[in-house]
Amino acid sequence: MGECRHTIVDDQHTDWVSCVRFSPSAKQPLIVSCGWDKLVKVWSLDNGKLRINLAGHTGVLNNVTISPDGSLCASGGKDGVAMLWDVNEGKHLYSLDANSSINALCFSPKNYWLCAATDAGVKVWDLETKNVLEEITPPAEYKSPLPWVVSISWSADGNTLFAGSTDGNIYVYEIARS
Repeated sequence: MGECRHTIVDDQHTDWVSCVRFSPSAKQPLIVSCGWDKLVKVWSLDNGKLRINLAGHTGVLNNVTISPDGSLCASGGKDGVAMLWDVNEGKHLYSLDANSSINALCFSPKNYWLCAATDAGVKVWDLETKNVLEEITPPAEYKSPLPWVVSISWSADGNTLFAGSTDGNIYVYEIARS
């Protein structure tokens, strides 16, 4: 237990690795990483080799997330843009503007939605329409120079969103399709 079995050094990131995620797809086991070098990297779990670099961000990346079916990933960071990628084809699909630095991202386990924790609040996009479905802002009493929400996670049923904040609170939201 706790023994390093392998270190990926070939084609490694050139700066800090800020996030690593495993794909839930059993057919094509992948790891997706992102970092301060502004790159998303897709790695094969079979051999630990780099499959593709996904480039397009103009700022440091804080987070990457993989869709429940393992076909897509989304990345975001200091440039305030969530970029969606086809991990199998290695193609940029489209971008969503968060208008604020993105600290964390997660796909809904239930709906075709992407959620972003930003310095200014939380955005939930409907990926079918590419429109903002819900925008959550800090409570009126929140006064801090720090970002508001820095981590997010959906409940397993996809009805509840949990948002971790720099004020020490975890905010719980019921998110419903309107």
